[in-house]
Amino acid sequence: MSRKEARKQAFQTLFQLEMKDTDLTINEAINFIKDDYPDLDFDFIHWLVTGVKDHEPVLDETIEPKLKDWSIQRLLKSDRIILRMATFELLHSETPPKVIINEAVELTKQFSDDDHYKFINGVLSNIKN
Repeated sequence: MSRKEARKQAFQTLFQLEMKDTDLTINEAINFIKDDYPDLDFDFIHWLVTGVKDHEPVLDETIEPKLKDWSIQRLLKSDRIILRMATFELLHSETPPKVIINEAVELTKQFSDDDHYKFINGVLSNIKN
């Protein structure tokens, strides 16, 4: 399966891990999707989820100055996770920034409010530069 689907599952895993009433580890959360999506690149998903969780304070420090009068905590949970994922990938991978931003926009269209993809695109474009 594609990296697009892997990113979607990484997003859903991170969203699940953000729930206040969960004690799941990263590996336990990822294992929930293995039966339903055996063809996914689980090394990539693990890298992305672990990277976001391990670097969360640095990611937030990178994102927040680009939010213009917003704090990272005021964002919708879905937007916050998408920004963290894309920022981690922008900073730590060889994937072209255009691909990363496009995938983040697509996730936003699927999992956030109607026009939030424009906001996500703008923030990530400023981080990329």
